[in-house]
Amino acid sequence: MNRILFLSFLSIPIFSFGQIENKWQPDSIYINRQVKRIFVYMNSPKDLSEIIEFDRTGRRIRTTKYRASHNRRTRKHKTIDKINFFEYDEQNLLTRIVDSIGQDSITYNYNPNGKLISSRKNLGSFVYETSYNYQPFESTTTRKNDSIIIYHKTKEYDKDFYVKRFYGFYFQPKLKKVTDTINGIPNTTAYKDYTDLEKFEDDKTIKNIFNENGQLIKSNIYSKFMNDRLNEYQLTYKYYDNGLLKSIGGYVPRYFEYEFWK
Repeated sequence: MNRILFLSFLSIPIFSFGQIENKWQPDSIYINRQVKRIFVYMNSPKDLSEIIEFDRTGRRIRTTKYRASHNRRTRKHKTIDKINFFEYDEQNLLTRIVDSIGQDSITYNYNPNGKLISSRKNLGSFVYETSYNYQPFESTTTRKNDSIIIYHKTKEYDKDFYVKRFYGFYFQPKLKKVTDTINGIPNTTAYKDYTDLEKFEDDKTIKNIFNENGQLIKSNIYSKFMNDRLNEYQLTYKYYDNGLLKSIGGYVPRYFEYEFWK
């Protein structure tokens, strides 16, 4: 059960339209190694992106995400983008993730046996609802505008954990232009027409390759997005001697460091 819970809030990038990356490991990996903090660096081993904190029982309790840096000066003085806190019930089930200012949140719902069945994310004024299905395990996220579905994406997994396919559709307002004349000079302004929506389809397929220890070592990704745009790339995964993920090479490189409970 814990494995599924950890999956729900760590390994599913629900709102990503770009790269798909399996950047987390099952919770048992962190618990067995008494991980206290994970430090994630993006693009460079010196460019801090995120800090994930765990309590002594292995529950994730807080994440701090930092704004992207554009040069050496901003890298030295990283500013915080968002802090999330994690709440659990008396059965030790994750019930809610909420940001520090109370604007965004995710709530989790379970059946009487404690199995995760749905979640609801409030992202600003948008609401996304995810259902979880088993045998095989997959998750489907939707967003509605009144009764009309304008976002519908499904994820399929290898080993009930690693994303292997991400597909579906979403609607976006059409980009339009209007031209007027100011002091005899033509002026063109672009705007989004929210009354005229355009449908886009995405389908990203990931071929995950594992070693004899069950560790993910390579992902070959074929991405078809916005109906007809194509992208192919490969990710490679390296590990420390203790089995913890060290780096992800490829599309956007990531690096990981760890602090442990004594």
